[in-house]
Amino acid sequence: MSEFHVISRLLNQFLDNLFFGFALTTIFALIAYLFFKTKLIYSFIKHSIRVARVLAIIYLILYLASTISYYHSSDFEFFGKRTTGPYAWAYWLMLLRPFIFCGLIQLFWLKNVRSKMRYVGLLMIPISIATLFSGAMFEKLVIINASYHRSVFSEDSQFESEMLLIVASHIMETCILFCALVFISWAIRREPKLK
Repeated sequence: MSEFHVISRLLNQFLDNLFFGFALTTIFALIAYLFFKTKLIYSFIKHSIRVARVLAIIYLILYLASTISYYHSSDFEFFGKRTTGPYAWAYWLMLLRPFIFCGLIQLFWLKNVRSKMRYVGLLMIPISIATLFSGAMFEKLVIINASYHRSVFSEDSQFESEMLLIVASHIMETCILFCALVFISWAIRREPKLK
């Protein structure tokens, strides 16, 4: 595997985690906005949508570049049979998921969609489902379930609490990382007030 494939795969996984954080924090912010209706929460939602739109464009460009370079490499012959085999539907779903996902996020460019919170909430449902079925998240879920099912880990109850802690820490990590990115870009974009 070339260095470009390794770097692009790591960046894609990092951006997948950011989009998972985007979906969760925006849903939590929408719930908080329903109860409190403050301008600060509203502006956080609007700015997180701005950040997600830019990240989606970067993600799509990176995904296209890595896909094109991968399909022109010698490794493609090994995976060429997946496009027509019995599980071709899963391969094509995996291959087309970033286009669907980035297309859904690009709907936020429409002013009617991004300005009305009910449309934002309705659009966040398929976006959050698409982030759950990203390659990295789905792979983690399969590894955890398969390891638990095959009794790779110890059978005491401590494993269940450790697993819950691992999942909770991953969710918190992605939410904090995306919120930090939103607040940093918010601070950079903020215009200084003249006295």
